[in-house]
Amino acid sequence: MAKIYKLDEIKKVVFLGTPEFAVRSFEKLAESKYKPLLVVTQPDKPKGRNRKLQATPVKISSQGYGVPVIQPLNINSEDVLQQISILSPDILVTVAYGGYLGKKLRKIAPLGCINLHPSLLPDLRGASPLQTSLFRNDKVSGLTIFKIVANMDAGPIINQREVEVPLNMNFTEYSDYMANLGADFLLETLQGIEREGYSLVKQNHTKATFTQKVDKDDLVINWDSEMKSIIGKIRGLSYQPGARTYRQGKALQILRAEKYAEESSKDTGLIIQVIKNQGFVVSCKNGQILVTEVKAEGKKAMSAHAYNLGANLRVNEKLG
Repeated sequence: MAKIYKLDEIKKVVFLGTPEFAVRSFEKLAESKYKPLLVVTQPDKPKGRNRKLQATPVKISSQGYGVPVIQPLNINSEDVLQQISILSPDILVTVAYGGYLGKKLRKIAPLGCINLHPSLLPDLRGASPLQTSLFRNDKVSGLTIFKIVANMDAGPIINQREVEVPLNMNFTEYSDYMANLGADFLLETLQGIEREGYSLVKQNHTKATFTQKVDKDDLVINWDSEMKSIIGKIRGLSYQPGARTYRQGKALQILRAEKYAEESSKDTGLIIQVIKNQGFVVSCKNGQILVTEVKAEGKKAMSAHAYNLGANLRVNEKLG
């Protein structure tokens, strides 16, 4: 019989999270009876041309709710463990914190340390589950809440829910969508723990798939790739950092595109048609895509039609 982990009332929550994706979960808790006593987030990092220190999105949000914030360089240090232990938390909740949580930290709260992950684990463990789901053109993904263990995203599952991936949503839109669904799911899970507790279901590690951080080499479109793969890359990288090709030696980000034809007799990477008020058609390995939104070097994002008015695209011009 499965062991049940239960508290009749969860009064003390510590929240660990860093990026924009984690903000909605924090805010959902902060607006409920589970308002965190403390937020732990990554240290401020320099950004932009001036390398000015920039606070994490979760830090900015937590300050608006009056929740104390710590930003340790080493979350597993004795000093940090003491700061958290003295609060006697009932549970630690993490959403995209971005750091390894040691055994002592995971054992501080009686309900342990739970994590919200935007995939159906054990599928898509790692740093980029949302992007990878779009790269693969998945029709279904999901949300998983699991208990954190030493190995990355390998802990036993507490709760899980399938989510249909909306057609044509890009990464920015999909991330916002899943952040909102995830926040609701997290709140429901905490409420369920109070009512019934939770039991743990081991992941099938033999079925695990893994994602990687996206690097600069991953941004460039290979027009020799299959049409579905190119469309998935464009979706998974838009709006930031943006999939890109090159035109006349300058980078051109392709922000939105769709299937135009399922076959092509033209060389890959050729502009084979410019369609007024819509965009331009590019050939790839086994089809053609219609590009509808772009961002040229030094310019703002714009429709492909507006871009063409200034760029004067030519049929049979080669990209890449």
